[in-house]
Amino acid sequence: MLPSFFNRTVTVIRPGAIPQRGTTVPDWKHATETQVTGCSVQTPTTSMEMDGRLATTLAGTVYLPPDTDVQAGDAIEYNGHRFLVVGEPMAWESPTGALDHVQVRISEWEG
Repeated sequence: MLPSFFNRTVTVIRPGAIPQRGTTVPDWKHATETQVTGCSVQTPTTSMEMDGRLATTLAGTVYLPPDTDVQAGDAIEYNGHRFLVVGEPMAWESPTGALDHVQVRISEWEG
């Protein structure tokens, strides 16, 4: 059972897939969206790079209910931002050994 502060709603977006030049690439035009309630979104950290260009990055962590279908390469929309799920989601067990929640790292960049 997740704590009461897990009260945010996010949208998990999974891209379709299309073949391209002998491989499969994400097709964001044919993505599926699933709203997930009972989440906790930790305030993203920000950074700015200026190596001949201006680039900004937002990064954070989202804690989702244990039955959430989320994968590396999915996107999560929250608070007007679309973040990419970075790396594989991590399932966390409670002290009893039951699945407690799923943790994902998120990142958004521009520039």
